[in-house]
Amino acid sequence: MTYPDPAVIAAVAEAFIPLRVDLRDPHVRELNVVWLPTVIVRDHRGNEHYRNVNAAPPADFLDVLALGEAHARLKEGRPAAHARAEKVLADALDRRADGPLHPELLYWHAIAGYFRGNQDGEFRDVVWGELSRRYPDSIWAHRVPEYMTQVASASPKRPGSGT
Repeated sequence: MTYPDPAVIAAVAEAFIPLRVDLRDPHVRELNVVWLPTVIVRDHRGNEHYRNVNAAPPADFLDVLALGEAHARLKEGRPAAHARAEKVLADALDRRADGPLHPELLYWHAIAGYFRGNQDGEFRDVVWGELSRRYPDSIWAHRVPEYMTQVASASPKRPGSGT
């Protein structure tokens, strides 16, 4: 079970304020929840930054939380927020060798690292190269501009990792 997992409890407590809502409440209908469970990451202004539908095993749910936090941090637009987004995504990628959300984690890790490094194109290209090599058929690899995958294909590993 996901929510009672100690690692999930710790991750939620560190970066989120969990709310459970009653979908029968007319004020909650504006959330446009179609299926349960739905996790919505919003900032302090109520702006939605990430949404995930359906249950996930704890390891995958930790990746969902990392993506949610990273999306919110990236949109803050501050250097410290970009650095936090990059760290959250790097930690998620380092937590395990592979997982169903790894292509998406790599895609956003490249973007977070790009902004963290004041438009560090080399970091972005290396990470997107890894994404294209490891997950060539994923939608996330297909979102990388083709000329960037050709430039990055010679890069052996993601910066700051052993992979």
